[in-house]
Amino acid sequence: MRIVVIEDEYRIRQGLCQLIPKLSPDFQLAGSAENGYDGMYLIKEVQPDVAVCDVEMKVMNGLSMIRQLRDLGLSCAYLILSGYSEFEYAREAISLGVAGYLLKPVIPGELKEALQKIQAKLKDPAGTDEERLSSRYSYLVESAMEEIRERYQTGISLNEAAASLGISPEYLSTVFARETGENFVSYLRKYRIEKACELIRGTNKKMYEIAFLTGFENPQYFSSVFKNVTGMTPKSYMMKYRK
Repeated sequence: MRIVVIEDEYRIRQGLCQLIPKLSPDFQLAGSAENGYDGMYLIKEVQPDVAVCDVEMKVMNGLSMIRQLRDLGLSCAYLILSGYSEFEYAREAISLGVAGYLLKPVIPGELKEALQKIQAKLKDPAGTDEERLSSRYSYLVESAMEEIRERYQTGISLNEAAASLGISPEYLSTVFARETGENFVSYLRKYRIEKACELIRGTNKKMYEIAFLTGFENPQYFSSVFKNVTGMTPKSYMMKYRK
């Protein structure tokens, strides 16, 4: 995967240029630029798979650069970096369809994970059934759904998901409900119950174990939510579907 870095702070740019090839043998540094204007010419010349670019830069910022390239029909996957968590940056990045959004200071593990996710999408644009379903939504909502998928067992709240995305809980709640038709908490509960159903059908685990593995506080609460979502008690579901 060929990657370019567009960042106006010299030390950060050099650091990223040195770091990226070390994160994976699949990551190749294809060039760097110090502002969006030079970045446009760089992307046009080398046609990279991914551009890691800062938002705030002199001459031309990262989002303006992306808009210009899209207008010219030149595009690649963009991983946006920002030292700010204001809504405007995330909101415009979402509208431009960027592949990822990281807040500075960049943590190597997070950068590697973000690039690997982009790489996986480039290799398999169709993705899994779950990924195809989430592709109907904006980058922000997809990211929130991914937080749920990764952390439903150990616990994830609206506040924590919003913090990881650098936006307010109120903004995430509004966007999530508008796009999915249900609120964040309701979606999380349904996702946990779906996973519980999979465990009931596919394993011989006891109900209290399944409750624990799907992130519920106690078996009684798990049973209440399960019945509310499926219309059946966990025991009735088990008797009907467990082989």
